[in-house]
Amino acid sequence: MRFLPGRVSDFLQTVAHRDFQGGALGRHGALLSSLIILFGALPLGHFLVGENLRFPLLLALVLTTAVFVNSHQRWIYVLTLIIGVGAISGLAYSAYFDSAPIRIAGEMLGLALLGLTTFVMFNSLLHAEEVSQDTVIGGICVYLLIGLCFALSFILMTDLSPGALALGTEPLVRSAADSSAHSTTLLYFSFVTLTTLGYGDVRPIGELARMFSVAEALIGQLYLAIFVARLVALYVVSSQRD
Repeated sequence: MRFLPGRVSDFLQTVAHRDFQGGALGRHGALLSSLIILFGALPLGHFLVGENLRFPLLLALVLTTAVFVNSHQRWIYVLTLIIGVGAISGLAYSAYFDSAPIRIAGEMLGLALLGLTTFVMFNSLLHAEEVSQDTVIGGICVYLLIGLCFALSFILMTDLSPGALALGTEPLVRSAADSSAHSTTLLYFSFVTLTTLGYGDVRPIGELARMFSVAEALIGQLYLAIFVARLVALYVVSSQRD
Protein backbone atom coordinates (compact mmCIF):
# COMPACT_ATOMS: atom_id res chain seq x y z
CA MET A 1 0.00 0.00 0.00
CA ARG A 2 2.66 2.50 -1.05
CA PHE A 3 0.01 4.92 -2.32
CA LEU A 4 -1.06 5.57 1.29
CA PRO A 5 0.68 8.03 3.66
CA GLY A 6 3.53 6.44 5.62
CA ARG A 7 1.84 6.46 9.02
CA VAL A 8 -1.41 5.03 7.67
CA SER A 9 0.43 2.30 5.77
CA ASP A 10 2.51 1.39 8.83
CA PHE A 11 -0.63 1.28 10.98
CA LEU A 12 -2.40 -1.06 8.56
CA GLN A 13 0.65 -3.31 8.38
CA THR A 14 0.77 -3.44 12.19
CA VAL A 15 -2.91 -4.42 12.35
CA ALA A 16 -2.37 -7.13 9.74
CA HIS A 17 0.75 -8.39 11.55
CA ARG A 18 -1.23 -8.74 14.78
CA ASP A 19 -3.87 -10.63 12.83
CA PHE A 20 -1.29 -13.18 11.74
CA GLN A 21 0.30 -13.42 15.19
CA GLY A 22 -3.06 -13.82 16.90
CA GLY A 23 -4.26 -16.46 14.46
CA ALA A 24 -7.19 -14.31 13.36
CA LEU A 25 -7.41 -16.02 9.98
CA GLY A 26 -8.02 -19.28 11.81
CA ARG A 27 -11.15 -17.76 13.35
CA HIS A 28 -12.68 -16.94 9.99
CA GLY A 29 -14.18 -20.42 9.80
CA ALA A 30 -16.49 -19.55 12.71
CA LEU A 31 -17.58 -16.36 10.98
CA LEU A 32 -18.18 -18.18 7.70
CA SER A 33 -20.25 -20.79 9.55
CA SER A 34 -22.43 -18.10 11.14
CA LEU A 35 -22.99 -16.47 7.74
CA ILE A 36 -23.97 -19.79 6.20
CA ILE A 37 -26.36 -20.40 9.11
CA LEU A 38 -27.86 -16.94 8.51
CA PHE A 39 -28.63 -17.70 4.87
CA GLY A 40 -29.75 -21.27 5.48
CA ALA A 41 -31.84 -20.80 8.62
CA LEU A 42 -33.47 -17.46 7.76
CA PRO A 43 -36.20 -18.89 5.48
CA LEU A 44 -36.86 -21.70 7.98
CA GLY A 45 -36.60 -19.66 11.17
CA HIS A 46 -40.32 -18.88 11.44
CA PHE A 47 -40.94 -22.56 12.21
CA LEU A 48 -38.51 -22.40 15.16
CA VAL A 49 -38.59 -18.92 16.69
CA GLY A 50 -41.41 -17.10 14.91
CA GLU A 51 -41.59 -14.57 12.12
CA ASN A 52 -40.31 -11.47 13.91
CA LEU A 53 -37.38 -13.03 15.78
CA ARG A 54 -35.59 -15.02 13.09
CA PHE A 55 -33.58 -12.21 11.49
CA PRO A 56 -32.54 -10.46 14.76
CA LEU A 57 -31.42 -13.76 16.31
CA LEU A 58 -29.40 -14.86 13.28
CA LEU A 59 -27.88 -11.41 12.85
CA ALA A 60 -26.91 -11.45 16.55
CA LEU A 61 -25.06 -14.73 15.91
CA VAL A 62 -23.06 -13.13 13.07
CA LEU A 63 -22.29 -10.07 15.20
CA THR A 64 -21.06 -12.27 18.05
CA THR A 65 -18.67 -14.18 15.80
CA ALA A 66 -17.49 -10.88 14.28
CA VAL A 67 -16.46 -9.74 17.77
CA PHE A 68 -14.73 -13.10 18.27
CA VAL A 69 -12.72 -12.65 15.08
CA ASN A 70 -11.34 -9.37 16.45
CA SER A 71 -10.61 -10.68 19.95
CA HIS A 72 -6.81 -10.80 19.47
CA GLN A 73 -6.38 -7.03 18.98
CA ARG A 74 -7.10 -5.29 22.26
CA TRP A 75 -8.35 -1.88 21.16
CA ILE A 76 -10.27 -3.29 18.19
CA TYR A 77 -11.73 -5.99 20.42
CA VAL A 78 -12.86 -3.47 23.05
CA LEU A 79 -14.38 -1.27 20.36
CA THR A 80 -16.17 -4.13 18.58
CA LEU A 81 -17.33 -5.58 21.89
CA ILE A 82 -18.93 -2.29 22.94
CA ILE A 83 -20.53 -1.84 19.52
CA GLY A 84 -21.65 -5.47 19.44
CA VAL A 85 -23.27 -5.35 22.87
CA GLY A 86 -25.09 -2.16 21.89
CA ALA A 87 -26.24 -3.63 18.56
CA ILE A 88 -27.48 -6.92 20.00
CA SER A 89 -29.18 -5.15 22.92
CA GLY A 90 -30.94 -2.80 20.52
CA LEU A 91 -32.09 -5.62 18.25
CA ALA A 92 -33.32 -7.67 21.22
CA TYR A 93 -35.19 -4.76 22.80
CA SER A 94 -36.86 -3.73 19.54
CA ALA A 95 -37.83 -7.33 18.75
CA TYR A 96 -39.80 -7.65 21.99
CA PHE A 97 -41.09 -4.08 22.42
CA ASP A 98 -41.34 -2.98 18.77
CA SER A 99 -39.41 0.25 19.21
CA ALA A 100 -38.45 1.72 15.83
CA PRO A 101 -35.81 4.19 17.14
CA ILE A 102 -34.07 1.45 19.17
CA ARG A 103 -34.21 -0.93 16.21
CA ILE A 104 -32.66 1.67 13.91
CA ALA A 105 -29.92 2.39 16.46
CA GLY A 106 -29.22 -1.36 16.75
CA GLU A 107 -29.04 -1.71 12.97
CA MET A 108 -26.63 1.23 12.73
CA LEU A 109 -24.37 -0.27 15.39
CA GLY A 110 -24.55 -3.66 13.68
CA LEU A 111 -23.56 -2.06 10.37
CA ALA A 112 -20.64 -0.29 12.08
CA LEU A 113 -19.42 -3.56 13.61
CA LEU A 114 -19.65 -5.53 10.37
CA GLY A 115 -18.08 -2.68 8.40
CA LEU A 116 -15.11 -2.48 10.76
CA THR A 117 -14.69 -6.27 10.73
CA THR A 118 -14.80 -6.32 6.93
CA PHE A 119 -12.12 -3.63 6.75
CA VAL A 120 -9.81 -5.40 9.23
CA MET A 121 -10.18 -8.73 7.44
CA PHE A 122 -9.65 -7.22 3.99
CA ASN A 123 -6.54 -5.42 5.24
CA SER A 124 -5.14 -8.75 6.49
CA LEU A 125 -5.83 -10.40 3.13
CA LEU A 126 -4.00 -7.62 1.30
CA HIS A 127 -0.96 -8.12 3.55
CA ALA A 128 -1.00 -11.93 3.41
CA GLU A 129 2.24 -13.48 2.18
CA GLU A 130 1.03 -16.94 1.19
CA VAL A 131 -2.08 -18.75 0.02
CA SER A 132 -3.68 -20.92 2.67
CA GLN A 133 -7.05 -22.35 3.52
CA ASP A 134 -7.56 -19.54 6.02
CA THR A 135 -6.79 -16.94 3.36
CA VAL A 136 -9.44 -18.36 1.04
CA ILE A 137 -12.01 -18.63 3.84
CA GLY A 138 -11.26 -15.06 4.90
CA GLY A 139 -11.73 -13.86 1.34
CA ILE A 140 -15.10 -15.57 1.12
CA CYS A 141 -16.11 -14.02 4.46
CA VAL A 142 -15.23 -10.54 3.23
CA TYR A 143 -17.36 -11.02 0.11
CA LEU A 144 -20.36 -12.20 2.14
CA LEU A 145 -19.87 -9.42 4.69
CA ILE A 146 -19.95 -6.83 1.91
CA GLY A 147 -23.35 -8.14 0.86
CA LEU A 148 -24.59 -8.20 4.45
CA CYS A 149 -23.36 -4.64 5.09
CA PHE A 150 -25.25 -3.38 2.06
CA ALA A 151 -28.32 -5.35 3.16
CA LEU A 152 -28.26 -3.54 6.51
CA SER A 153 -27.80 -0.26 4.65
CA PHE A 154 -30.92 -0.96 2.57
CA ILE A 155 -32.84 -1.98 5.71
CA LEU A 156 -31.88 1.30 7.36
CA MET A 157 -32.76 3.18 4.20
CA THR A 158 -36.29 1.78 4.07
CA ASP A 159 -36.75 2.36 7.82
CA LEU A 160 -35.71 6.01 7.52
CA SER A 161 -37.30 6.62 4.12
CA PRO A 162 -40.17 4.20 3.39
CA GLY A 163 -40.59 3.68 -0.33
CA ALA A 164 -36.88 3.92 -1.15
CA LEU A 165 -37.18 0.44 -2.67
CA ALA A 166 -40.14 -1.33 -4.23
CA LEU A 167 -41.25 -4.93 -4.53
CA GLY A 168 -42.96 -5.07 -7.88
CA THR A 169 -45.14 -1.98 -8.03
CA GLU A 170 -45.59 -1.64 -4.26
CA PRO A 171 -43.21 0.24 -1.92
CA LEU A 172 -41.19 -2.14 0.23
CA VAL A 173 -42.14 -1.45 3.85
CA ARG A 174 -41.81 -3.35 7.10
CA SER A 175 -44.77 -5.50 8.07
CA ALA A 176 -45.81 -5.65 11.73
CA ALA A 177 -46.93 -9.26 11.25
CA ASP A 178 -43.51 -10.42 9.97
CA SER A 179 -40.79 -7.79 10.18
CA SER A 180 -38.12 -10.37 9.33
CA ALA A 181 -39.67 -10.88 5.89
CA HIS A 182 -38.74 -7.28 5.10
CA SER A 183 -35.12 -7.87 6.15
CA THR A 184 -34.98 -11.18 4.27
CA THR A 185 -36.18 -9.52 1.07
CA LEU A 186 -33.54 -6.80 1.34
CA LEU A 187 -30.83 -9.37 2.10
CA TYR A 188 -31.90 -11.17 -1.07
CA PHE A 189 -31.85 -7.89 -3.03
CA SER A 190 -28.39 -7.05 -1.73
CA PHE A 191 -26.80 -10.28 -2.93
CA VAL A 192 -28.67 -10.20 -6.23
CA THR A 193 -27.13 -6.75 -6.71
CA LEU A 194 -23.68 -7.76 -5.45
CA THR A 195 -23.49 -10.59 -7.98
CA THR A 196 -25.08 -8.40 -10.72
CA LEU A 197 -27.74 -11.09 -11.19
CA GLY A 198 -30.54 -8.52 -11.33
CA TYR A 199 -33.89 -10.35 -11.39
CA GLY A 200 -35.69 -7.04 -11.21
CA ASP A 201 -38.41 -8.07 -8.75
CA VAL A 202 -37.00 -5.71 -6.10
CA ARG A 203 -35.80 -2.38 -7.42
CA PRO A 204 -34.44 0.88 -6.00
CA ILE A 205 -36.70 3.92 -6.34
CA GLY A 206 -34.97 6.74 -4.50
CA GLU A 207 -31.72 8.31 -5.72
CA LEU A 208 -29.77 7.19 -2.65
CA ALA A 209 -30.98 3.60 -3.05
CA ARG A 210 -29.99 3.63 -6.72
CA MET A 211 -26.50 4.96 -6.00
CA PHE A 212 -26.02 2.36 -3.25
CA SER A 213 -27.10 -0.36 -5.69
CA VAL A 214 -24.59 0.84 -8.29
CA ALA A 215 -21.85 1.05 -5.66
CA GLU A 216 -22.55 -2.49 -4.44
CA ALA A 217 -22.48 -3.93 -7.96
CA LEU A 218 -19.16 -2.19 -8.69
CA ILE A 219 -17.61 -3.23 -5.37
CA GLY A 220 -18.71 -6.82 -5.91
CA GLN A 221 -17.01 -7.04 -9.28
CA LEU A 222 -13.88 -5.16 -8.23
CA TYR A 223 -13.47 -7.24 -5.08
CA LEU A 224 -13.59 -10.52 -6.98
CA ALA A 225 -11.01 -9.24 -9.45
CA ILE A 226 -8.70 -7.99 -6.67
CA PHE A 227 -9.12 -11.10 -4.52
CA VAL A 228 -8.49 -13.57 -7.33
CA ALA A 229 -5.52 -11.54 -8.60
CA ARG A 230 -4.09 -11.47 -5.05
CA LEU A 231 -4.45 -15.24 -4.69
CA VAL A 232 -2.76 -15.85 -8.04
CA ALA A 233 0.11 -13.48 -7.14
CA LEU A 234 0.64 -15.18 -3.77
CA TYR A 235 0.57 -18.61 -5.42
CA VAL A 236 3.15 -17.56 -8.02
CA VAL A 237 5.45 -16.13 -5.34
CA SER A 238 5.17 -19.26 -3.15
CA SER A 239 5.84 -21.48 -6.18
CA GLN A 240 8.98 -19.54 -7.03
CA ARG A 241 10.21 -19.90 -3.45
CA ASP A 242 9.70 -23.66 -3.58
